[in-house]
Amino acid sequence: MENQTISEKLDKLIQGIENRNQKKKFSLPLGMKMQKGKLRKNYCLVLIIRTNGNTIFKMVEIVDNTIKVGETYHEASAKYILRYKRYPLIILPEWNISPLSEPEPFNPQKDVEKAIEEGKLSSAEKFILHAIKMDLVKAKPKMSIVTIVIIIAAIGGVLFLLNYAGILK
Repeated sequence: MENQTISEKLDKLIQGIENRNQKKKFSLPLGMKMQKGKLRKNYCLVLIIRTNGNTIFKMVEIVDNTIKVGETYHEASAKYILRYKRYPLIILPEWNISPLSEPEPFNPQKDVEKAIEEGKLSSAEKFILHAIKMDLVKAKPKMSIVTIVIIIAAIGGVLFLLNYAGILK
């Protein structure tokens, strides 16, 4: 190594820089690669675009042309399903119940405005689902011990009065 000429060392440095500048091919995150075996019928890969700009991949089941991501349901009909290699893929902005399907460049601000105009914001869906759950899970009024004691005392008092008046013998 020490016997190399300056031109050989320079060629080696240039080759290293060129190798570093080559574009890497896109591949799924390591966790998703391990889940490839899980991809079964009715499952798809979902690229979720978060409201803060971050993205994550999830493997989600399609049920009745919908997918559930977190607490919200989103459309998953055939017009929204793309392909990544041989896997079905849906690109889903978190704030919209409809995934991306248009070939135009993605602009989050325009997509939010479009979702507001069409009434497809998923945030409203969260409130509606919460209201439905609360309506279905209304707690039945429970009788407390104090209420039961008062009822027993009232019945005992009425029986005592009826007995004292001579109605009950």
